[in-house]
Amino acid sequence: MERKLPQYPNTMKIADAMRELQTKPVIALWPTAAVILDVSRSEIYAMAARGEIDVLSVGRLKKAITAPLRRKLKLESAAA
Repeated sequence: MERKLPQYPNTMKIADAMRELQTKPVIALWPTAAVILDVSRSEIYAMAARGEIDVLSVGRLKKAITAPLRRKLKLESAAA
């Protein structure tokens, strides 16, 4: 009998993550910001803890603020 691997939900595509980055004021650290920065789940939360990514915290929920992230990635000017 052949064993099947567990089915995991589709991973987020970079195009979807970039669309969210360009259109939303905040995005999920995992998976959206992690996909954009090409880092693991643990690394994206470590970056947020070190202050490398500006986050909005509501209780335990953490969201990346997109305006500073877009500037960091040079997707918009600092004056915008």
